[in-house]
Amino acid sequence: MLEDDLHNIYLKLKLYYYRRIFRKIAENEKDTLTALEAFCAEAIYGLGHPTLTEFANFINVSQPNAAYKVANLERKGYVKKTKSNEDGRIVRISITDKFLQLYGTSERYVSILAKRLERKYSKEELDQFSAIMRSISEDMMTEVNKYLKNRAELPQGVMPE
Repeated sequence: MLEDDLHNIYLKLKLYYYRRIFRKIAENEKDTLTALEAFCAEAIYGLGHPTLTEFANFINVSQPNAAYKVANLERKGYVKKTKSNEDGRIVRISITDKFLQLYGTSERYVSILAKRLERKYSKEELDQFSAIMRSISEDMMTEVNKYLKNRAELPQGVMPE
């Protein structure tokens, strides 16, 4: 069934990511990410360069609570805050290379899957599959796409244009 297939793929991708993240989380280190911090950093990454308000709204917490979470991530070196050149009152949050090193394991796994698909399926089948996946991402995931105005600089094709 289509719903089961989509759910299984999503679940396996997330489980792979979580397994890799938790393998890299060492106890008692000052810059260790908690599970909640890892989720928050991933949300910031997915949102791109959100303001504190955008981030707070996305994770459904108050601004002071979001500011506390961001401050902890910033202190540990996983995110940074940057003032807007156009309006100095606006501060955007973005992830750092330190987080990208952690997150990169899931991108590497996607690359492995893509190579496996290329070995197994014809170019025509992959073109059709890619068109369907792009349609799902761009046209059918409206609940998520509304948050992605300042989306992260992900590899081409990962986020809708």
